[in-house]
Amino acid sequence: MADVVSILIPNYNKAPYLRECLDSVSAQTYSNWECIVVDDHSTDDSWEILKEYAEKDQRFKIIKRPDFLAKGGNVCRNYSLKIAKGEYCIFLDSDDVLADYCLYNRMGQIRKNRNLDFLAFSTALFEKEVYDAQFYWNFPNGNESILSRFLRMDVLWQTSGCIYKTGFLKGLNGLTANRKFWQDYELHLKALLSSSSYLIDFAQEPDVFIRNGDPTSLSRSTPFTGNYEVLVERIEFLEEMYDFAQRLGKALTPSENFSLFSFQYYLILQLWIKHGKFDEFKNKWIIYSQRYGLSPFYVAYGFMKAILFKLNNRIRLKSWHSRRIFKSFPDYYILDKVQIGRHPIRSNF
Repeated sequence: MADVVSILIPNYNKAPYLRECLDSVSAQTYSNWECIVVDDHSTDDSWEILKEYAEKDQRFKIIKRPDFLAKGGNVCRNYSLKIAKGEYCIFLDSDDVLADYCLYNRMGQIRKNRNLDFLAFSTALFEKEVYDAQFYWNFPNGNESILSRFLRMDVLWQTSGCIYKTGFLKGLNGLTANRKFWQDYELHLKALLSSSSYLIDFAQEPDVFIRNGDPTSLSRSTPFTGNYEVLVERIEFLEEMYDFAQRLGKALTPSENFSLFSFQYYLILQLWIKHGKFDEFKNKWIIYSQRYGLSPFYVAYGFMKAILFKLNNRIRLKSWHSRRIFKSFPDYYILDKVQIGRHPIRSNF
């Protein structure tokens, strides 16, 4: 009997998009799946729509988030993972869409690669209509390790881009329940840090279509560095990922260290540039300098860079000037290299 794939969907007030999502599940040419939808007590017509699909096809399993669990998308995802019966699973957001060949293609690769913990596939971004998609979510370049790119937030696949062994995913403890943002980013990083048994297959056409620009998305509405509390959470997040790698005994390559440290430097510098908290920046910089074994010269160099970036921010020095001076380690402009949504799709689906 073919392996069962569990499709895990959290939902909250996505009635306008829900039918399109569930129709794409129903249309899968690989038929041995279960779809677990955990509704976070929606106040729109979501539950009525879900009941309609469950009545037509018993492979749809619909559940309202149990009252003893806290509200939140991550909680719903983790609950669906807990009760999943499939040997493999994917996460799908209730406003996104699977290509009808998605599971067929993914399981075809799995049959040839039974030893792998997870496999990643290309996804596409669309605005209103799936077949109007013009950009890949992202694309590998072959010149830099996958982990190095993820550590500088150049995320190569979106949440639905992966299919996991269910046991491996449960071993990662799912998603952090109280994480307000970067929950999928965290999952990808933990998977990459925990396993070297994975496959990246971007040679095929995109098999998941991600809705771009939904204004109700928390990740799109969360300030990146302008809110002090959010900035602190982002800084702490990267520290958690560093500690996670240390606990696993995962040795980062020089390129991977460069990516992570540069991203951390960018974030901690915003403590001073945007929020005027020099002492907090200073303390973090000293801690990070010790952690990465920097010489006294580089410690002083980091402070000098910070002072000039602060001046640049205040008096609007020409950006080309600061870029010419500060291209070396750590790279303050590391996030400029992120390629998400920049690769056009040239084929027709």
